[in-house]
Amino acid sequence: MVKSRTIGCFLSLIVIIATGTLLAEAPPNTITYNGRQYYINGINVPWNQFGTDAGSHYEWGALYDEDFFTTFFGECLQYGVNCVRLWIHCDGRSTPEFDDDGAVTGLDENFLTDFDNILRIARENNVLVMPCLWSFDMTKDFTSTAGKYAGLHADLIQDIDKTRSYIDNALIPMVEHTKDADNLFAWEVINEPEWSIDGPGNTTQLVSATEMVRFCGMIAEAIHEHSNKMVTVGSACLKWHSTKQPPAESHYWNDAFFKQAYDKPGSYLDFYQVHYYDWMFNEDWGYDPFQSGKTPEFWELDKPTIIGESPGETGQYTVDRMVDNAFSNGYAGILPWSYNALDGHGTWDEVKTQLKAFRDAHAEMVDYTPAIVRKRFDRSPGVLPATDATITVYDLRGRLIGKTIAGSTIPNSIGVLLYQVRDRHGNSIGVKQQLAR
Repeated sequence: MVKSRTIGCFLSLIVIIATGTLLAEAPPNTITYNGRQYYINGINVPWNQFGTDAGSHYEWGALYDEDFFTTFFGECLQYGVNCVRLWIHCDGRSTPEFDDDGAVTGLDENFLTDFDNILRIARENNVLVMPCLWSFDMTKDFTSTAGKYAGLHADLIQDIDKTRSYIDNALIPMVEHTKDADNLFAWEVINEPEWSIDGPGNTTQLVSATEMVRFCGMIAEAIHEHSNKMVTVGSACLKWHSTKQPPAESHYWNDAFFKQAYDKPGSYLDFYQVHYYDWMFNEDWGYDPFQSGKTPEFWELDKPTIIGESPGETGQYTVDRMVDNAFSNGYAGILPWSYNALDGHGTWDEVKTQLKAFRDAHAEMVDYTPAIVRKRFDRSPGVLPATDATITVYDLRGRLIGKTIAGSTIPNSIGVLLYQVRDRHGNSIGVKQQLAR
């Protein structure tokens, strides 16, 4: 069902099923998710502990840090960020689990708990999450500094049986476990895969373009089959993501190339994602989404397109101009780099004010409203379940008002509020909607 945007001041019985279907009728500048059209006003986390924010390293142990994510998502709420890009496996140093032959055997015992906690904290702060499963780092070599599983996984891409081992033993359990997480916006298969492809690539190991797109297609197929979530790929550059040739050289990520590499019904992307850094700038041929007139239509992109990475600092463009031009050129969002990469390509302090300003000017298409499964409670005013449940209080825009414990007083507010109730195991009991006086 699609959530109604108008909710009266009476108790309602509304059951909402979170979906991630991209609808063809979405207007320019937005992606339709859970029945609403969103412009992505985002940020790259992209990690606290590279490759180890969920799960455990076989030597270092578990590195998940709840305090980090609590602070991070709280700042996202404060500065109007509605979506974050979070890297998961990265180079494979900690997850998934591998056997001695390089096939995937599963996920460690901490992974899903850690991942659930990240999604929960994000949701409490009204933030969508786009997990990025892999990066081109999977074909680099970090084994001397980060352990025997840190990179050199070209065989996971090239060997269909090993790809299938990842899908069956790690991906599908992940996807099915989180398929009802209403703030899991989309799955990104891999970050900047072109750097692992023979031709444009420069990593220790290289694979063919067909092998890489087949790998992405098999993963997309599994996600589409086991959930309603969307799928994308974080392309390094419009140079390899456009049929406008020249200046582009190829389009690895359109439906035609997926059909050629892996011809299955679920083998496709729901929306495109391109990255930009200043090496791509040129007034004549630049692979540039920010230049006036360099719209998705100019690049012959046939799906909504977000700018998944861009410098979080002034270079050829100021941050203000990048944020504004992404919107005015017709892209569906921007996620500057980054909150915590600390790699010299931008900082949170250099972008947060600009993201907040954009949100304040476009709140109706930026603000994320959590989908909530609601059940009718006792209509007695002010009465909450007499259990050890926790109650999270939202206004009708989905903004977090506060938390309390059953039997405690309701946070002071004026207007209609939603009281989401969870038992001590975190399971949803229901929601009471009532007029606060």
